[in-house]
Amino acid sequence: MTGGEMVRHEDGTPRWPAGYRCAALVTVNFDAEALLLAEPGMAGRQKTLSVLRYGATRGARRLLDALAAAGMPSTWFTPAVTADDHAGVVRDVVTSGHAVGLRGYAYEPLDRMPASERTARLARAAERLHAVAGAPARGFRLPVGEWPRSLAAELADIGVAWSSSWFGDDTPFALAAGAGRSLVEFPIHHALDDRTAFFWNVNPPIPAGQSRISSYGEVLENWLLEFEGCRREGLLFVPQLHPEISGTPGRIGLVEELLATLTADPSVWRPTGDELARWWASAHPVNPAGHPADVFFHTSDHRESETTR
Repeated sequence: MTGGEMVRHEDGTPRWPAGYRCAALVTVNFDAEALLLAEPGMAGRQKTLSVLRYGATRGARRLLDALAAAGMPSTWFTPAVTADDHAGVVRDVVTSGHAVGLRGYAYEPLDRMPASERTARLARAAERLHAVAGAPARGFRLPVGEWPRSLAAELADIGVAWSSSWFGDDTPFALAAGAGRSLVEFPIHHALDDRTAFFWNVNPPIPAGQSRISSYGEVLENWLLEFEGCRREGLLFVPQLHPEISGTPGRIGLVEELLATLTADPSVWRPTGDELARWWASAHPVNPAGHPADVFFHTSDHRESETTR
């Protein structure tokens, strides 16, 4: 199949709106120093922290300029403390027509705290981010750790409609959020995360085991091959960019080439996260039978009921 030929979902319904055969959702993780300050003993390591501050002082502007030149919408996920510390960047994101999504309060592991504490921190984070951005956050990306069973419901309670945190699929799916509600999940892949290829630090290596920077050309080729596969099979393409990583003078060229490819094909749907979530929830309100996300929630509910007997 080529061009804009209709791609069908498992139940025979159109996978995307008429005229589109795949979708691309560009996302940016704007964590700045919060990523490191979440670890004990990091507050005084100014040289190390400057690696991540670079995203706020230089990289964010380059990414915004590249997105503007391509006419590509995006969602920037940010912890509330980052929004407070770099409010000017967050406001530039919003005034440039992009959305801001929630990423915890201070890049904390949400799975390691009691539900009551997690709920309070999420509500506080949503309030602070709304105050800085001037609009409520409808999207969410897990900062670190695992997905607690009740997290979807807690997010729905504070107005979040969609997430981009899980792996395990190539098209969106529903996450049960209790009381007949659900979030739309936009799955991600490590191959489309610039941090996997480029984030290098001598001591400690981040991510663990990463000891050298990948070839720029090879990484771009990887991204383009993944996009072509998504276009060929009618899937969802979700790159994850970081201002301190892809916002350098050299790597911004890779972003520009990727965006040029995404915008050159009229059969590629390029919605905002909110637009995509609304359409998917309307067109595909339930997952195909046996979807892993439904199995997760069903199994968690079963185990929880077993412990209460």
